[in-house]
This record gives sequence, structure tokens and C-alpha cells, in this order.
Amino acid sequence: MTAQHILQLGQMLGLSCTELNANGDEQALPITLVTQALADFGFTDELALKLEEEIKQFWLRALPPVMIADESAMIQFDLHLPIEFVTEDLIWEVRANQVVIETGEFTPIEWSLNGIYHLHDMEMQSYQISLEQPLAVGSYHLVILDQGSEEPLGESWIVNPPATLTPTIVTALPTKTTALPTTESVLNQLLTYTQPSLATTVITGSTPLVQQLQQQFNHDKEQAEFALTLKTVIAGASPLQTYLAQYLTAYATDGLTATHQETQTVEWQAAHSDGYAFYLWLVVTANNTLTGKASLRSMDFAIDAANTGSFAHWLLADYQLAHCQLDNVLAGVVDQGTVNHGINSYKLRQDGYAAFRALVDFTTMQSAGLVLNQPLSIMQQWLTIGDAGIWQNHEFNELLSIILLSCERHACACYYQADDELPAELTAYLDARGIQPLSL
Repeated sequence: MTAQHILQLGQMLGLSCTELNANGDEQALPITLVTQALADFGFTDELALKLEEEIKQFWLRALPPVMIADESAMIQFDLHLPIEFVTEDLIWEVRANQVVIETGEFTPIEWSLNGIYHLHDMEMQSYQISLEQPLAVGSYHLVILDQGSEEPLGESWIVNPPATLTPTIVTALPTKTTALPTTESVLNQLLTYTQPSLATTVITGSTPLVQQLQQQFNHDKEQAEFALTLKTVIAGASPLQTYLAQYLTAYATDGLTATHQETQTVEWQAAHSDGYAFYLWLVVTANNTLTGKASLRSMDFAIDAANTGSFAHWLLADYQLAHCQLDNVLAGVVDQGTVNHGINSYKLRQDGYAAFRALVDFTTMQSAGLVLNQPLSIMQQWLTIGDAGIWQNHEFNELLSIILLSCERHACACYYQADDELPAELTAYLDARGIQPLSL
């Protein structure tokens, strides 16, 4: 594999493969450094084949995994199709909660041609499509269909965050908590508030308290009013449905393991739906019990070896679980601290940011406010490799849009850590979006 191919693969994963030399000119990073960074993300051998596969999958995917609408009057996207479909009259549908809210027809060849790619004996063409379709703030699915077929040619997730967050004032102080509390920590929270004398009691899955709460939950969920409330809570956490398996596996269910493929089946989710509902009920019960003691939770996107309970570590753990990497899922540092693992936002994006959306929703659902610690870490992260390192870039606009939408939906205030070193352009942008500065 040539150096150019290695750099191309690195750039595809968001790695900054160039640097400025002493004269201020841009030059490529050492290939060995880029190769080591690729290895840390699982690209260890046959890099030429893996690059070819990534390019192939890029063209085979009809729509990008995520689109940001930003309250635009127009939905714009690149559509990749085999040449035999480009002259067809296709159908587009915008769906909300699996219900079609807007639909129409279009012919790809009538739009601008972006490029052509030959895949074996098949020619793929890319067209830039624009749909004049304003959407309300929310999340949607865009589906492209061929006439007379129910099998989509392409699907994408549309995020339409508010232009500016609705102002919310929170007086609570920031608290260092994980984005997703374990069942044990929720139980301890309930114990501390209701029975302070028992706060030091060690909670396990076999304690009478757990049994009592489970019995109470089983009894309450049969009541019509409670059942409706529970249904509303679960519906409000709808982005969690697809990836609930990772949360039950890592934090809510002791000793349970399952592959990503297993957890995405209807059968698996149905079998564990009671555990999911019970966990949500515990979280909501704890929040209701502590009314007036609103929490302001810290969200740190940077991996910090000293803080294994950070948001980034939980997200990394969830990503590894989703891709069946079950060894040391909570370890943010490997090889005796010489390599810092980062969040592979490229792969997260291919999954529609499902793990990220779920963690953000869980955090905003149970918090009065969210604090973006080190806001620059949402843009890029420094990956230490031996005595050197490399920058990994994230899709800042997409990640921030997901955060803003979740905060708006759950009436959760959003702050950023004020720092004199933050670029003035960034602070001005955050202020304009309704994200308030906070000195920690």
C-alpha cells in the first residue's frame, strides 16, 4: 500500500495527516505515525483492501448517514445510485416516528451530476438533490423508494435543531456524574434521600430493596394511569430503543453479554423490554424524588485517563460493545498509557450517531442542565502515540446539533466551560446558539 493510500484512509477517519513545517508550509505527517493511529482504530493489516472497501461502501450507500437541516427551507443531499435508477421516477418520504409526514417524486438525472464511480461491472452515479421542504425542530427519517417497491433504496437520519435554544435558568452547581447512571447508583441515590442512615449500605442485585422496587414496578405498571405515564417516558426516549441493548449490557444488567447483531433483533429487544422499562422507571423515580435538587451534569467529549467515568469513556465503551469489542470496554488507555484511544466519530457517524444520541438523551432527560467541558474537544482530539501524536477531527456541526436538539426536547439548559483560550469565533457561535458561558 502506498503512502498516499495510507494518508487517504487516515483522512477518511478524520485524522489530520498534515502539519506545518518551520517555514509555515503544509507537509504530510510521517507515515509510521499515521499507520500507528490507524492500528489503534483497528486498521492493522491489508490497509489497501480496507481503503477499497470503505470507498466501495461510501458509493454503495445511497444517502449519507446523517443530515443537518438547521431549520433550512431546503433539504440538500448527495444521492448515490446504480445507473439504471437515475432515469427512474423515485419517491422521497420524510417520516417522523415511523409515520410519513411529507412525500413527493423526483428524477435523479434532472439534477446536478456530482461524480461517477465504477464498481466492477456496475456504474454508480452521484447527484446533488434539493427538496424545498421546511421541517419543524425535531428528528426525522428520509427514505428514498423506487416506484412499486417497499424496500428503500436509501435511508438517512435528519437532525433539525433549534436555531437558538429556549432560555432556561439553572441554579444548581455542576456535578461529576456519568452520563448514564448504573442501576446501583440510582438505587443508592434513592436510599440516600429516603433513608440517610442506610446510605452506606452496599446494594446488590439480590437485596430486598431491589426486590421491593421490582415488585412495586410490576404492580404499578398494571395500573392504567401509570402504564400511560410509562409509555410516554419510553416514547420520549425513542432514540434509545435501537441501542438499548448496549445500556442494559454495560450498566443495567449484571453479567449479560450479547453481540451487536443479536441486540438489534425484535426478539432480543422484546425479551429485555421489561428490564429496559424498569431501568427507565428507576431513573424517573429518582429524579421525581429529588425534585428541587436539580443536577447540572458535565459532559466531556475528551478522553481523560484520570476520569474513567467521563462521558467520553462511556461513549467509547458503548461503541466497543456495539461492535463486539468486549475486552476492557471501559479502558480509555492501553499499552501502559502510551496510546490514548479516541472516539471513532467516523464509525459513530456510519451508525447514525446512535450511541452518541442515546447517551445525550439519557443525560438531558435526567438533568436540569448540561455543561460542555472543553468545547474544543467536540471539534478535535489529540491522540498521543508514544512521544508524538496526531489530531483526530470530529463532525462538530453534527455533534453539536444533536446536543442542541436533545436539550430543546427535554427542556435542559446548555452551558459551555468559559475559558480565555477559546477562540472568539467559537464563543460567539455558541452564544448565538443559546449555549451560555459558565465558569467552573
